[in-house]
Amino acid sequence: MKYILTAGWEDGIADLTQRLVQELASKKRVLWLVCGGSNVPAVTQVIDNIPSNLRQNLTITLADERYGEPGHAKSNWQQLLRAGFNAEDANLLPVLQQGLNFKQTLERYKQLIEKAYKKSDAIIAHLGIGYDGRIAGILPDSPAAQEDEAWVTGYKSSPYTRLTLTFPGLRQIDAAYAFAFGNIKRDILKTLQAKVIDPLHQPAQILKQLPEAYVYSDQIGVK
Repeated sequence: MKYILTAGWEDGIADLTQRLVQELASKKRVLWLVCGGSNVPAVTQVIDNIPSNLRQNLTITLADERYGEPGHAKSNWQQLLRAGFNAEDANLLPVLQQGLNFKQTLERYKQLIEKAYKKSDAIIAHLGIGYDGRIAGILPDSPAAQEDEAWVTGYKSSPYTRLTLTFPGLRQIDAAYAFAFGNIKRDILKTLQAKVIDPLHQPAQILKQLPEAYVYSDQIGVK
């Protein structure tokens, strides 16, 4: 895992864009796993920077979603759309589908991820890191953090019912680009950098187990 100290989001956006463009330009089928929350503007900017003629081999889906009817206000996918996310010419795989209950949605998400992984030559994840050490939709000590077989899972937490990749699912990716900015992330980033902790208790530690992982922040290296 590599830490990149940077004053703003621009360096991470540029590096992630370059990696996606490089993979696509080499004719690879690329799966881009994206997130919501504070990373929404970054995701939107990255897709705007990818030439439309390269997008036919790009598939985009979520690393985690908040269950509900499609388009509900807290949906990560809906947040992206509201922010102007325009991925025309790419293959889009939203997690939520009209009329499905939670169990059906989770099963659909499992199948979606399994098929997308198998069809991809490169899997690139764009992730955020929470102040509590969460990553994707994996909260510390949650059922998702305890899952050791399935690639995705779902569970109830406050205030959302979550659908998320698991540690086994994240271990399948080729490279992760994680963004964590602001003073609220200071303590967790210092701990992530200095200590080895069971991902069960600090899920972001899973980044250390991936083939490639880059963490961009304005807080890394603080005393």
